[in-house]
Amino acid sequence: MFKNFFVLIGVVLILGCATTQGQSPTTQLQLRVGELERQSDAKDDAIRNLNHEIDSLKYKVDDLSNKLRTGQTTGRLLSPASEGATSDKKDEGIIRISASTEEVQRALSQAGFYQGAIDGKIGAKTQQAISDFQKERGLKVDGIVGEKTWEKLQEYHN
Repeated sequence: MFKNFFVLIGVVLILGCATTQGQSPTTQLQLRVGELERQSDAKDDAIRNLNHEIDSLKYKVDDLSNKLRTGQTTGRLLSPASEGATSDKKDEGIIRISASTEEVQRALSQAGFYQGAIDGKIGAKTQQAISDFQKERGLKVDGIVGEKTWEKLQEYHN
């Protein structure tokens, strides 16, 4: 595996050198900087995705801990779907405050960020509205309605 990797690196270096022979050192540096910026952006996206996953897992652990502490489980850990919750798997962890999806959608709508139906479903429009609201209000843009986001959204909640 490593042998193939080193062979691939060698080929890339040889081809890279061949394609940049007629270019000035400044142009070569600009090309390299551009490539490094693209790689950095890709790594930043990967880090954001991992942070989102970590936040989601923390929420699930906290939720399970609370259920265990308050005796809401029956000896085995149940998922929200098996406990009779109506949210889809993909919706879990998006709203982390004691408000319904409809309340969040209504507040986003009244704030001018959501134009969809107030249907209680977290779809692409709702997720985009949450992120846009967070960005506009200078909050961490993670697409999750936590305490800080809800605090700002409550200004629009009737």
